[in-house]
Amino acid sequence: MQNIRIRLGARVREFRKNLGWSQEKLGEKAELHPTYVGGIERGERNVSLDNLVKISEAFKIGLAELFQFPEEEATEDGTLREKIRAEISVLNGASLKFVLGFVSSVGKFKRELVERADEPSS
Repeated sequence: MQNIRIRLGARVREFRKNLGWSQEKLGEKAELHPTYVGGIERGERNVSLDNLVKISEAFKIGLAELFQFPEEEATEDGTLREKIRAEISVLNGASLKFVLGFVSSVGKFKRELVERADEPSS
């Protein structure tokens, strides 16, 4: 198993890059020094729980998401879910409501299609 600090650092870098942030921007948002952020991303730092919480709050994600490593979710669905999480993490309330409505509509439509497919033919 690869070193947990290296895996966590890669995960932090992935979230940061998906948001288009520099290490300086993440440092500012998480109230951490940019060189400390770089050390985390390179797997050189044994990060405290307090700082992990700061990072997850900066990304607007749950702490557990930092530990959902790609190899554990190595499906195309996992990659797509990750991209969606990164995109919606920067939205405000009104935009989130719109996205939720859209996703709900797509889910409802898919369920209706499945129900129709399950109905016996006349």
